[in-house]
Amino acid sequence: HAERGQIQSAYQIVVSTDPQAAAGDIWDSGKVVSAGSIQVPFAGKALESGKSYFWKVRNWDRDGRESPWSLVARFDTGLFDKGDWKGVWIGNKNQLRKEFSLKGRVKRARAHIAGLGYYELRLNGRKVGDHVLDPAWTTYDKRVLYATYDVTTALRDGANAVAVMLGEGWYKSRVLLFQLNIEMEDGSTANVASDASWKAADGPIFADSVYHGESYDARRETPGWDRAGFDDKAWPAAEAVKGPAGVLSAQLMPAIRVVDTIVPFRMTSPLPGVYVFDMGQNFSGWARLRVEGPRGTDVRLRFAELLYENGTLNQENLRSAQAEDHYILKGAGEEMWEPRFTYHGFRYVEVTGFPGTPKLDSIRGRVVHSAVKPIGSFAASKDILNSLQSIITWGQKTNLHGIPTDCDQRDERMGWMGD
Repeated sequence: HAERGQIQSAYQIVVSTDPQAAAGDIWDSGKVVSAGSIQVPFAGKALESGKSYFWKVRNWDRDGRESPWSLVARFDTGLFDKGDWKGVWIGNKNQLRKEFSLKGRVKRARAHIAGLGYYELRLNGRKVGDHVLDPAWTTYDKRVLYATYDVTTALRDGANAVAVMLGEGWYKSRVLLFQLNIEMEDGSTANVASDASWKAADGPIFADSVYHGESYDARRETPGWDRAGFDDKAWPAAEAVKGPAGVLSAQLMPAIRVVDTIVPFRMTSPLPGVYVFDMGQNFSGWARLRVEGPRGTDVRLRFAELLYENGTLNQENLRSAQAEDHYILKGAGEEMWEPRFTYHGFRYVEVTGFPGTPKLDSIRGRVVHSAVKPIGSFAASKDILNSLQSIITWGQKTNLHGIPTDCDQRDERMGWMGD
């Protein structure tokens, strides 16, 4: 109401298994006298593992006038018990796949995945979700984070395929625990879990390291490996491996994502065959490469925050971190590539081995960090204060990769509280 001094006097919350939340079969708080609550503890029936619940709320104003019900919102529960995971840890290879069949229409499907050190999940030829460098870094013997995706619309009647790429990340090994729970329209259920029935292979990523970069040989790609019908007879069975000892927990913080794409400010060539792209500022992430050339050409990308006076790359402050990506061309027209399992802190990208002379659009900067959103802003009449504020916010965001880190470029990137 457009009037002063108006306040809430009471509220009511309804939680239901019904998508319309017509009745509070899980919880109906009734009319609760309250002048305003930021958080209301759940007080309904015990929630079940791996389910969807629907809720709505209404309130009463100072004069006892009742509001309409809110739109219905939804929350899902995670896997509460270790026994809810039907599979085992598998790994050692960096590409894993499994085909399965469904009959009829899918009503609800959730994929739960813990892929260490990093993973990319694919269903029927497409990447699932928009997370990168997932899951967030933990002390793996204490806690392992898993992500849950709604994959209802990604599944189809008939043959399906789930595929996972793995990187070493901070775990320094490649292991996967996967659980796909499916409810069909006819009331039947199905599940797919990681086990020895999966197939495994070494894919085009032949080296990956958080500090040293990623190397990708496009000649080793196997088109269709993430789709049903792919011939994987020559692939060995996935290996059961010892997984981390940590408790499995749902990842609740905002995921790391590609949050922006930056156009280079300029390109220079300080030496023959050496091209340096200036992105205009420091940030965390990687470069996307656009290239066309002969099969087997090895394009090398190196990253730094500084240049020497002669315009060449200065990586001295990176210490032992090599910060170097390689892309080996398959030689099939224009090729576009960006890494999956590394990140760099940089302003400058040095390109060598490029077939011919690159153009400004041969490189794009991909800004990568935990996808937090601003909840406030600051502006002043003095430009130096605005510049300082901009540096501070860039410094905080680009050093936020699951945890706040002390830097994003050299051989550290450890947890740090920003003091």
